[in-house]
Amino acid sequence: MADAILSLLLDQVKTIIDKAKKEVKLLVGVEEEVEKLERNLDLVLTMLADAEEKKTTDKLVKIWLARLKEAAYDMEDALDEWRSGVELEVKGAENAQGKVPRLCNFFSSFSFRREVAVNIKEINRRIDEIVKEKDRYQLESKKIELPKRPETSSFVDVSKLCGRDGVKREILSYLMGGNSEVEAGKPIQTISIVGMGGLGKTALAQLVCNDPDVKQHFESVAWVCVSDSFDEKRVAKAIIQGLENLCGGAAYGLESDPLERWDSLKVTFNLGATASKILVTTRNLNVASMMGSSDSQIIHLKKLGDEECWSILRDIAFRGKDKMKSRGDLEEIGRKIAKRCTGLPLAAKVLGSLLQSRSTKGEWLTILDSEIWKLNLAQKEIFAPLLLSYYDLPHPVRQCFLYCVLFPKDFEYTYNNITSHWLAQGFLGSDPNADLESVGLEYFNILVAHSFFQDFKIWNGQIYHFKVHDVVHDFGKYLAEDEFATEVVESDHLSTNSAKHRHLLVMVDKRMTFPTFISGAEKLRTLVTYTGKDTLTPNALRSLFNHCRRLRLLDFNRPTQRNHLCNEVPEEVGKLMHLRHINLAYSKKLETLPEALCNIFNLECLNLERCQNLKHLPESIGKLLNLRTIATTGCFALTQYPKDIRKLTSLRRAHGVIARADRNDDKEFSLADLGNLKHLRTVAMKVVGNSIDKEEARKAELQNVEELGIYLAGEVEEGDIIEALHPPAGIRFGFCDNYWLIPRGLEL
Repeated sequence: MADAILSLLLDQVKTIIDKAKKEVKLLVGVEEEVEKLERNLDLVLTMLADAEEKKTTDKLVKIWLARLKEAAYDMEDALDEWRSGVELEVKGAENAQGKVPRLCNFFSSFSFRREVAVNIKEINRRIDEIVKEKDRYQLESKKIELPKRPETSSFVDVSKLCGRDGVKREILSYLMGGNSEVEAGKPIQTISIVGMGGLGKTALAQLVCNDPDVKQHFESVAWVCVSDSFDEKRVAKAIIQGLENLCGGAAYGLESDPLERWDSLKVTFNLGATASKILVTTRNLNVASMMGSSDSQIIHLKKLGDEECWSILRDIAFRGKDKMKSRGDLEEIGRKIAKRCTGLPLAAKVLGSLLQSRSTKGEWLTILDSEIWKLNLAQKEIFAPLLLSYYDLPHPVRQCFLYCVLFPKDFEYTYNNITSHWLAQGFLGSDPNADLESVGLEYFNILVAHSFFQDFKIWNGQIYHFKVHDVVHDFGKYLAEDEFATEVVESDHLSTNSAKHRHLLVMVDKRMTFPTFISGAEKLRTLVTYTGKDTLTPNALRSLFNHCRRLRLLDFNRPTQRNHLCNEVPEEVGKLMHLRHINLAYSKKLETLPEALCNIFNLECLNLERCQNLKHLPESIGKLLNLRTIATTGCFALTQYPKDIRKLTSLRRAHGVIARADRNDDKEFSLADLGNLKHLRTVAMKVVGNSIDKEEARKAELQNVEELGIYLAGEVEEGDIIEALHPPAGIRFGFCDNYWLIPRGLEL
């Protein structure tokens, strides 16, 4: 919602202004404009709370907020250029030889400063107009009270469903009952679970599919998410792939040609084993009928009773708490709150998570008596509890949640990847010296504690994969409105709405190529692509880099761990001065990277994982002074890291590092050079050389490293490298059979 996006944006703008004012002399007249801008920002921030309350009933206020958000984005982009110029000028002044790079000369030039001055003046004019309009809407200045951050807690992974034992037995009887063989010509039985969102249909189906009796009864089980769009071909392929994984490659005779109707798709299942069954979950009764479920095979999932909702809410709300004297009073209030769940287990879980961080009668009454229950919301039964939990989040955490709706339903998020995305957008803060990765972990834990994430996969006690419930995804879409968009490429030209969309997911079928032009994409901040074979051509990328200069994140590696980039990244990539994150992983044809990539001063994450034919990194990579993550695991053609990697003192994560153990020269990165990287926390490293220069190895100074994985490529013994590096006590350490098979906890 506007308050989350705007509050974060305006806070970032103020931070940029404060920092830049301290470090560089402004042009005459600009300082006065900046001070005026600061005053306007302070005033606007105090009006956000009142505007947000009135937005739901006053469309003009909603339009006013949209204009303010648009101006805030433009403001931050302009000031980001200014901040970048300031930092480059300072870095140039600190150059020991007095040699200021050409890029620094540009940013310190009069023409650049004049352009910044003009932009700030124009932004001030727009903000002035917006501020003056507040009287028309009778907006009042209110102090924004940041909600108390909840105590983080371990996630809830319910292995059994409250109140669903009877319906589970009913489904099991359908699945495993009847004849052991299906009569020839008769369709495979389809059992459908029908009910509104938030009732637990998917959780129930998963529980059934994981039942030991089901696993014993059926040779294999394939799980497919159809989500909002029904594509017979995609569903069929997903089922085949699932069965191939389980059955060692059996394709069940299905062709790869498009299947145009559900009936034709369903017929193919008759080629499977006898007594096969299909279990469907849907919100729509018509879908169940269309898929062939008879009335007796349609299970209408009912709402839970108040007592069952209270049981779910209570178990979560009181988890980890001692028996309190006030628990009797809280239980009375809690039962009333449970009635607000209107029988939806998801609502009970969300409200229980919200109440877990509250232990007084007054705090529980605040939830019970909230005005949010009176709002006219879409899907009110479930959105009202979610909105209560959402408003309990700190503003930056709200935006982290909203960002997740960029990806489709049932998407499997990777913890490190999503937090890296948050970092690129500035949601975790803007201080380059801060431990922003720890901030990302804190924000993630807050969202977990509020039950916004689910279906966790755990390794070594840590979450590395998770999903967002489809109803929670709908809720995020409802709040984010036009902030995020998904476009399907059907021609060589793509149009989007530049005035609204800032984050874009582009889906390209393998029959098409990535568009050579995206109309209205000039202000995009995020571009994530789902592409077919060899669709990202140099011409398409060149056009993208020339027209989308405000991009902060480019991710070409979703969702199949295959990047269909052709063999070239054009030089124009160097024009993306705002870019923080670029993911080129799995670009199997990529052999080199342009030196222009190293002109992206703000770049924080460079992901080159599994670019198996990449032969070398750019020689000028030492210019990427803000780089926090570099990943080259699986780059088998890469034989050395350049020496200038030691200049990247902002690095926190380095995966696939190649370090020499036998010497320290002026060409190749060595173990000793690790000592320059004082902020490094996780390292996955390939150590080359048949001997160890122990004196140089001692200079590695791994005191701040928390996770270390090593693959020994030469003849060095494991004991010798441990003795030479002397890793500190408490470090998570392990050797790898192959340097790209690193411990899961170190995975990017």
